[in-house]
Amino acid sequence: MKKNYFLLVLCIMTISSFAQNLVENHTFASGVESWYATGSGYALPTVISDDGQDDTSSVQYIATATTGFDQKFSVVPGEEVTISYWYKAKRTDNGLTGNTARIWSVFFDTTSLTPTTPINPPGSTGSTDDPLRNNNGYLPQASTWTQKTVTSVVPVGANTFTLQFRAYNGATVSYDNISFESPGAAYLSTEVFNAISGLKVYPNPVSNGTLYIETAANAERTVTVFDVLGKQVLNTTTNNNAVSVNALRTGVYVVKITEEGKTVTRKLVIK
Repeated sequence: MKKNYFLLVLCIMTISSFAQNLVENHTFASGVESWYATGSGYALPTVISDDGQDDTSSVQYIATATTGFDQKFSVVPGEEVTISYWYKAKRTDNGLTGNTARIWSVFFDTTSLTPTTPINPPGSTGSTDDPLRNNNGYLPQASTWTQKTVTSVVPVGANTFTLQFRAYNGATVSYDNISFESPGAAYLSTEVFNAISGLKVYPNPVSNGTLYIETAANAERTVTVFDVLGKQVLNTTTNNNAVSVNALRTGVYVVKITEEGKTVTRKLVIK
């Protein structure tokens, strides 16, 4: 009897581990922490504190260009992936048609010679028949929180998955309560996945108005700072190690550093 009970508990624990949501900060209770804006000109969404699907927090874009946010995961070929998310979307001009938003998520082989080339999941030949890329279409407009769930399988040769959500010019879009599940998968921070060699960011906290950023390449870099609500408060491109943050008030921020096509984010504290 005890043996059977142990096996039952072990089975339940195994099933539960397979059903684990791997998304970090999936309800945005911690602002946009653990989320990234991987894409040319992309920015993190704004945190909304009084309109959540499951609590009071969500994120929103009032998009004037294509933008998006993402997390990355290691994945195991042959395993199923399940993604669930809630959204609201409308055309800012109240138009009945037009681009709104969509999920745009892809598998990669980061060890290949072309690590940014998507690997199509089984049963698809490209974005037009890939549910993880919304079949290259846009989400229907929705004035109330609406849930979408998609499933797929990790293709042979893939080791990394980018879970990304986008908003498009002229649309107001909200997202909340995002879930990603896949046996054997694990969250990857951008620092691990896309590290800038020799990066040093100091002092932290900053108390004298100057932040220093050093890298092995010491090349031109873009430095963008966001507040805890996801609002951009500083953006500069520089060859210097010293970056003035005198204009920032005391508080906690996220600094995004891009150099030679690689992007890293760090938490930044201003005293």
